[in-house]
Amino acid sequence: MDHQQQQIQEIDIEQPQLKWDSSIDTLLAKWCDEAKCFEWMHAETQTLCDSAVRWYIIVSNCLTAFSGLSNVIVGGYTLNGFQLAWVFGGLSILVSTLNILQDKLGFAQNGAIHKRLVSSWAILISKLEEILILPYSSRKDCKTFLKYIKADINQAKLDGASLIPKPIRSSCYEKFRMIEGFNIPDICGQVEHTRQYNSKDSYTVRLLDTIKN
Repeated sequence: MDHQQQQIQEIDIEQPQLKWDSSIDTLLAKWCDEAKCFEWMHAETQTLCDSAVRWYIIVSNCLTAFSGLSNVIVGGYTLNGFQLAWVFGGLSILVSTLNILQDKLGFAQNGAIHKRLVSSWAILISKLEEILILPYSSRKDCKTFLKYIKADINQAKLDGASLIPKPIRSSCYEKFRMIEGFNIPDICGQVEHTRQYNSKDSYTVRLLDTIKN
């Protein structure tokens, strides 16, 4: 009896190597779903920033052209003691204010950041999809892959999650929530229950895979 107890203790303290199985595939698929959401949100936000920059440029150029042309035509014309040149001077001030406002809001800079993050998430999606489609025997080391892919995901979230406007996050939830089994990031408003390791579930999965094979 004592010998059997000693064998059980040895089995319990043994640390098995992390290997590919269906539970890890499920986790990677979850990360891939979330990555697709982040890619979509950053792409939408980039579009908004680019649109804002275009509108500021159009309005600014139109006001500048109108002010300059009208000033040339009207010249020093005075209407009941009011010089029309003052109006065009005010337009010039408005144009300068719009340019300053655009710089302060940073639409162009934010657009460039979101464009970079779209590329980062696209690369992550590609890596996850490529590893999931391969058989276990053809994949890289499981522990190493999880370590580096998770670090890249965390860095991408840290760099851009706070820059996504709330309306875009809400739109993301509405766009993907109808897809069955699709995992949406928590920042979109859907918070999932925290999952934890369950040795029985893991054993059951491996047993079912063995039976199928």
